[in-house]
Amino acid sequence: MPTTLEYYWDLASLDEGKRISAAAQLISTLCRFQAEMPATDEVATTEADMNRICAGDVSYAVKRLIKGLASSRDGARQGYSVALAELLGRVPCITVKLVLDLLWQSTEATKGMKGQEQRDMRFGRIFGLMALVQSGIVTRASTTAVDMRKIVMELAAIGAKQWYLREIAYVTLTSMVPMLGKFGIRDELITMFVAVALDKGAVTTADELLLALRLRRQYPGYDWHTALGQWHGRHMLGARNAGRVAQVLCEQTEGGAQGWCPQLHSVWDEIFDLYFNRARADEVAMQVPMEFELLWERVVEQGLFAPGATQGRRHRGFMLLERLLPHLSEETVPALMTPNVVRAMSDNVSAKAKSPLAQVGLRTVERLSVVCEGNPKVGLAVLTHLLNQKSTIGSGERGSLRTLMANRIVATLDSEAIVGYVEYLQQVFTVPGRARGREGVADPRHVANVSEKSVEKQRAWAVDQMIRVARFGQLPITDELTTGVLRFVAMQAAFSDVRDAKAPAPPLTAATRDYCALALVNLVGELSRQAEPSRAKTAEPDEQTGAARGAAGRARDGTAWATAALALVADKAPRGAKVVLHGFGETRAVLGEMLGELRAMAKQAGKLKGGAAQRVQALELLLGNVCVAAAFAANPQTQAEYLEVAPEVRECYRRLAGKAGDGPEPVEVLTDILLSLLTRESSALRRLCDQTFVPFAEVMTAPAVDAIVDVLRAREGGSEGVEVEPEAMDDDAMDVDMSDASDVSDAEPEAPEIDEELRRRIEEALGSEGDAGEASASGEEETFDDEQMKVFDDKLAEIFRHKKQQKTWARELKLSFVNFKLRVLDLADVFLARQGDSALGVRVVAALVDLVHATQRSTRSRVVHDRAAAILGSRLAKVPAGADTDAALELLRTAHTRARQAADRRELDTLGSVAAYAAR
Repeated sequence: MPTTLEYYWDLASLDEGKRISAAAQLISTLCRFQAEMPATDEVATTEADMNRICAGDVSYAVKRLIKGLASSRDGARQGYSVALAELLGRVPCITVKLVLDLLWQSTEATKGMKGQEQRDMRFGRIFGLMALVQSGIVTRASTTAVDMRKIVMELAAIGAKQWYLREIAYVTLTSMVPMLGKFGIRDELITMFVAVALDKGAVTTADELLLALRLRRQYPGYDWHTALGQWHGRHMLGARNAGRVAQVLCEQTEGGAQGWCPQLHSVWDEIFDLYFNRARADEVAMQVPMEFELLWERVVEQGLFAPGATQGRRHRGFMLLERLLPHLSEETVPALMTPNVVRAMSDNVSAKAKSPLAQVGLRTVERLSVVCEGNPKVGLAVLTHLLNQKSTIGSGERGSLRTLMANRIVATLDSEAIVGYVEYLQQVFTVPGRARGREGVADPRHVANVSEKSVEKQRAWAVDQMIRVARFGQLPITDELTTGVLRFVAMQAAFSDVRDAKAPAPPLTAATRDYCALALVNLVGELSRQAEPSRAKTAEPDEQTGAARGAAGRARDGTAWATAALALVADKAPRGAKVVLHGFGETRAVLGEMLGELRAMAKQAGKLKGGAAQRVQALELLLGNVCVAAAFAANPQTQAEYLEVAPEVRECYRRLAGKAGDGPEPVEVLTDILLSLLTRESSALRRLCDQTFVPFAEVMTAPAVDAIVDVLRAREGGSEGVEVEPEAMDDDAMDVDMSDASDVSDAEPEAPEIDEELRRRIEEALGSEGDAGEASASGEEETFDDEQMKVFDDKLAEIFRHKKQQKTWARELKLSFVNFKLRVLDLADVFLARQGDSALGVRVVAALVDLVHATQRSTRSRVVHDRAAAILGSRLAKVPAGADTDAALELLRTAHTRARQAADRRELDTLGSVAAYAAR
């Protein structure tokens, strides 16, 4: 009669402590009983052998523990499997064959069983196989290839039939991998693993990828090129396999609702160990897996967090981000905080929602905030990425949650931390991480192996980060830090071979220098347009210049940031440095002259007060930005255009200061300049136009207003001499995207016309073959040979490509004209907002009424129509004084006439407001 029955009950307890205690006492007692048996080298391959060789309690325990694995009572499976694994490992006479036979007898699922009973049997078998493998008896000499094949085939079959058991089945197979090396038939066993568990080397699931990675890592000498023929390179995670890896890791769990899973797949543990375990650095250097940035981009950015991804995928994406937080550093932030990841944090994180997606997102954001609070460099890197995404600017509960996270990060930052982060970014730019050796300096071996594209990407990120820090007003930023960023970026864009500066390694490419130049122009434009709160709060008049310290576009000493940036290249160039700016030799004299003019304008502004001072300061900022754009322009034509504008701005200032003779008023010259700049490619200058126009609105003259009115009334193809650049389309909020112009032909159908140019070019392509057509018409049939047909096809393809390009240019030109009108509407809005009671306002209102009427049925110009209607609806409260009566009567008559033909209530309301304005 067994004497260990009292321990079995506690093996099924829900209390883990009780289970462990009961298992320990049971195993201790059974080992004592077995030790009392006669010593023998015989092994038990059948149940009869076990009863004869082992103690009675041991034999009973093996059979009862195996049977108990199928029990669904409380924690029976966990407790019994632990006890079974320990017992098998301590009794050397028990063989794998015996355990498998007993397990198959006790966990056989028959058709007569209910569904729950069949599931219990499957769980019992998988727990039994886990205990068998964990016990270690698989490596005993009594284990045969038949036993191994039986285990592998059963685990693979269980995983194939039941999706919820697939991962644990393959994890068990993975735990067997180190044991294969102890068999003399190791290669045969590996071949069997590949054929049975890896789908003959296809590896199409995350479970199979886990097993394959572990096999290749454990036995690199095996012929994996043949075994895994569909996977290329020395490592399965190599760049050549990026697409296949992304497909495997992003696939949804079969049978689950939208791929929901409470935890990450075990394959990620293997992947994280590869990339973040320093002990495997030599393996990484030898087998060259893909860079972690590429893996994250393909799997997470373009997969789990891709637009339109299911909630299950996004749930796994948040779990993955949460798992990576312990490895987060300022170097890994660029790889992790990608646009779709930040957008997902904005759109799916909620403190009130109770869905699993919202909760895991909230938990991830909370832990990310804690990491950022503990590491200022990481906090700054994360903050700048959050602020860079337009989706993070919002309102309501989402916006408040993002604001809370940003405020938590900002609260932990001080000037010292910010300076340290900027210095770190400068180090990254000078020597990118992948080009460094272990000492943190450039290593020739790493420099030779790193790709040019990878280095350019890292340097572009470093520049972007520095600029975001410099222009973010909520941070405690000093003028010294902003000046340092301006100087560093300008030096990289403009000079080479600087004596006292650390030379970049690898050397900067032309693309990187152009990127730095564009970034500098945008930074100067951003600083010129916005007053940073950290400086504006303490704004005081400067004693020498009279300018407000911390005012928009200026440092605390009153120096305009644009002037400071221009001085870096035109006045303060390092000795012996080589200037690499495009056309700098021809422009240096002009830029130096303009720099002197800027300094004179700053002194003049200090002597004036009120609106006069503001107008001079506005011209100073405009001239400075134009000169900076000219100095750092990569295109010679663009540079020449800006150099033509600079003297015009100077002439406007001289007329404003009374230093010029008779001629147009300064505001008239300025209006023409601003209309010209609104067509340019530089978004920084286009955005500065509104700010420059504000102080001049109160001194507008009739010709200046007419210049704006003429543009508003201009039709496509007749823009009153204003040439619009197709390239001048950017990401302005009010600009029209290319998608807005789709199906334009459906909205505005036109009668088809015969394209004579196309007809002529086709006839030229036919050439002498045209005579063949005439011959065939007269009854003589003649055909082209293969060579003639190939030449003919190539000519036709070229003709149609040219025709398509012409249509694209025409569409871009139309969209550019629409965008140009939107920007001019901003000027009209500024004028009516500041001078709504001016007699000249009637002219602007009349032009807006005509524009609303002309664009009401145009799909492409719908955004122009809505913007003009919005201005009319919000800027007509003031009554104009001294307006032309005839113009007012004509406006009233026009409003009444069009009100009778109004298409909807909104248009009628707008015309009613106009009529009331004209009547007053």
